[in-house]
Amino acid sequence: MGYSGFRVRLLLRLILLVAGVVGLLLVLFRTDWYLTTLVLFLLLLFQLYDLIHFVERTNRDISSFLQSIRHSDFTQRFATEGVNPSYRELYQSFNDISEAFQRVKTEKQAHYHYLQAIVEQVGVGILSFDEDGEVQLVNHVTRELLHVPHLRHINSLERISRELVQALYTIGHEEKRLVTLQVNDEQLLLNLSATELQLQGQPVRIVTLQNIKSELEEQELQTWQKVIRVLTHEIMNSMTPVVSLATTLSNLLETEVVTKYKASESIEEEVLEDMQAGLKTIEKRSAGMLHFVKNYRRLMRLPASELRPVRVAELLRNVRTLLQQQLEEQHVSLKLYLPDEKTEVLADAEQLEQVLINLIKNGVEACQGQEDKPCVEIVAFVPENERDKFRIDVTDNGPGIPDEVLDKIFIPFYTTKKQGSGIGLSLSRQIIQQHGGTIRVHTQPGQTTFSLGLKRIFE
Repeated sequence: MGYSGFRVRLLLRLILLVAGVVGLLLVLFRTDWYLTTLVLFLLLLFQLYDLIHFVERTNRDISSFLQSIRHSDFTQRFATEGVNPSYRELYQSFNDISEAFQRVKTEKQAHYHYLQAIVEQVGVGILSFDEDGEVQLVNHVTRELLHVPHLRHINSLERISRELVQALYTIGHEEKRLVTLQVNDEQLLLNLSATELQLQGQPVRIVTLQNIKSELEEQELQTWQKVIRVLTHEIMNSMTPVVSLATTLSNLLETEVVTKYKASESIEEEVLEDMQAGLKTIEKRSAGMLHFVKNYRRLMRLPASELRPVRVAELLRNVRTLLQQQLEEQHVSLKLYLPDEKTEVLADAEQLEQVLINLIKNGVEACQGQEDKPCVEIVAFVPENERDKFRIDVTDNGPGIPDEVLDKIFIPFYTTKKQGSGIGLSLSRQIIQQHGGTIRVHTQPGQTTFSLGLKRIFE
């Protein structure tokens, strides 16, 4: 209705303007009424000014409205009472749009403050910046971690560590990096994890920073304590009987050999046999210690894995052939569930064979003496929803692994077997880690499964 009134008033002004022009021409050319001509000319100028002002008022109002929107000023309001009806509906629309934008702005600010509150409560450092290094978001954990009260640009962190700045600029999407830096006489080991996204068409990188030095040192200490405990146990088990036997032999030599020799008495043959047996025992135990040290050196000097495409089905058949005779002698059945013949993983064939042999032998020993028929089962398959990975499960029907032993089975030299070296599982885990894979164990009474996770190669 308002727009219809605007058109009527505009049309009326145009008609009056045309009528004024016609009247001015008639008076000018047909009469000599100069005063009337002047009045009509002034009236015509007024009508032209009124028409221009009438049209430009809308443009001015629209321009003013758009400028306020451009500068996010949604407080401007247009009066709708006591104005020309032609503009009332337009002004009301402007006011409605401003109110809508104001509500959106208020909601956006509320969401920002809510997000800021969440970010501040997170116990991990969070840093967000654009491709130019301008910081968009930083929480107090990051500021406290790096000892910076304010952070507007990541280049300002160069005074702390150039390596950190370089890592922030170059870290990729879903990539993790470790950065060591010194801040106020405190050494930090930062674990950086990055995510990249597009924010209003501009790339933004979000990086989390976590100081893992204390956790790493604690974990390292616990690991060393476990290793030292196992080494101490192994050395004490070997050296205690050697020392005891050496003391006994020394006493026997002093009382039965040296004394009688000085007295020119004959030495009993039984005494010499006892001494010979004792020396052989010491020799055997010393050889055992030497074997233990060789195993330790073997574990510490594992050669690097030479990763190549390996066909899983062929590899597993080779392993079965190698162990077939031993399995038959120990009356243990081996079941293989092979994947497609063309399925390949990225691996070092010899090292992966060694891991599988270790796991199968462990399974064979575990299920010895079971009432049910001893059995080791190998299942090779592609996990559901993980098409880029491959899994090999080695399962035995043994009694299972006790809970108090489960967290120690991968510790070097830890073993519950009388003749075990304690490096098989530790070596296997080290090999799989060099492959970029995983080794997990799941156990329950009557079943134990070791799962190997490897990288699958697509055709």
